[in-house]
Amino acid sequence: MANRLFKGQKQFKVVTIEECLSCKLKMKRPFKINDYVYKEGEVCQKCGTKMIISAIYKEELKY
Repeated sequence: MANRLFKGQKQFKVVTIEECLSCKLKMKRPFKINDYVYKEGEVCQKCGTKMIISAIYKEELKY
């Protein structure tokens, strides 16, 4: 089935927030399949410890 937009229909993108529990750095990135809240994420760029996924939500695309 084609992904069509109708007049007045909004488009969204899903984003993932990763948070470092040590230094509290937060990073936003595009959602990846198999992401879930509290999953271990990337290494923190600031302090080098593992980050966790703290939120997943959608944002409206603006044109």
